[in-house]
Amino acid sequence: MVRIGDWDFPEDLLYDRHNQWIANLDNKIRFGLTPYGLAITGDVLYLALPEAGAVVEKGSGCGSLEAGKWVGRIYAPVSGRIVQVNDEVVKQPGSIGKSPYSNWFAEIEPSESLDMTELMTINQLSDWLTEELKQDA
Repeated sequence: MVRIGDWDFPEDLLYDRHNQWIANLDNKIRFGLTPYGLAITGDVLYLALPEAGAVVEKGSGCGSLEAGKWVGRIYAPVSGRIVQVNDEVVKQPGSIGKSPYSNWFAEIEPSESLDMTELMTINQLSDWLTEELKQDA
């Protein structure tokens, strides 16, 4: 784990600018909300995700989240087909705040070879988030 600000981030994950973490699981990816994303949104009160089988496009909305401080979209980190939705987190969205890395949103089977160039490694996340925190100070 790497500590950035007040939050811990696993080194083996990738991250996007929507404050989501992305795990590469062989032929699919799993994604969820980072602890920093939780800090800026507040407690998650409601979560809507597409059903398994839905086709999503990288960078496009693929769900919505309502929280104490924020209402907005969840964005697909890659293009492909949703192969699994975490129904437990949809039923109990507050569980994300207890354990954000085990309470993931969905798994996507990419429709093309993974283009990870827009996703950040832990070092890139550290640089980006450090700048974000300076701007918010």
